[in-house]
Amino acid sequence: MCARVNRQVLRGLSRFDGHIVHLTHTDLDAVCCDALFKRRYGNVFTIFSSVQDYSSYLELLAQAEKTTNLTLCLSDLGGVTSAFEVVARLKSKGWHVEWRDHHVWDERFFEDIKNVIDYLRVDRELCACEIVYTDLLDGDLIAKEIAAIGRDRDFWINNDPRSEVLSTAISDDKSREEIALRLSRGAFADAQIEAMYALQIGRKSEAISKAIQKSVLLGRTAVTTSNGYTSDVAARLRDKYHSTTEIILRGNGVFSVRTVAPVSNQIAMLFNGGGHPHAAGGNLSFTRRDQIGFRLIGYRLAKVQKLIEAASRFDHS
Repeated sequence: MCARVNRQVLRGLSRFDGHIVHLTHTDLDAVCCDALFKRRYGNVFTIFSSVQDYSSYLELLAQAEKTTNLTLCLSDLGGVTSAFEVVARLKSKGWHVEWRDHHVWDERFFEDIKNVIDYLRVDRELCACEIVYTDLLDGDLIAKEIAAIGRDRDFWINNDPRSEVLSTAISDDKSREEIALRLSRGAFADAQIEAMYALQIGRKSEAISKAIQKSVLLGRTAVTTSNGYTSDVAARLRDKYHSTTEIILRGNGVFSVRTVAPVSNQIAMLFNGGGHPHAAGGNLSFTRRDQIGFRLIGYRLAKVQKLIEAASRFDHS
């Protein structure tokens, strides 16, 4: 997270005249969560974050001077031990803290956080936006439809074509905010959303094609690099190689892992990450030297080899 982003967040928070701060993930499930918060509360200050970075945003919020009557609502972000101390600090500074999630949590961490914050709900049977819906807007028909669209994509059901359009249309925080606002008003498909989708679909196809071209199969693990569309890339890798584990790496060391066996989250937890049994993410914490080495020798880099070896040990499918 760069200094420019830090300044933007702190500046925006200093001008914020509402009371709900929403810290969430970056995918469609998270955007649907945000749409539901906007529908329920109207004025919401939203921060979209990767799983690997959200503890840094918590640290940033702890620096903010404006804490009176603010409620921090986390959604679609799994519990990591590095978050505990700063969440406790936020509470001591007067923040009200709520957390809604559907990832796999360490039991001890769950109990520790539960004893510190004001509300915690983790339900692996639902996607995050379904949890937000049932908590905040149960019975609201538009909110119910928002939650259903989020579930369709997040659980890879893919029966509702709108979830594909909306997921593809998401490209940056500006598009996330725009789509969340439109969903909150009950606009599930319109000219603006279609234009955003049309702009991204070509980029998506190109990104997936490049990822497949750069991929290799190591044992039963398919490995490639891509800066986005990880679920789609993983699905294509599995179709191509009949692999049982797929690893998608970024140049900064952040990775996503998909597995046939329910072990993705266990692999990710070894590398400061977490997630679901069949889909998770973590961070190899590349130094500048690692980034250069990764460009030069690729998957032979020691940290990458460690990840591949760990994934192979967990492959029981």
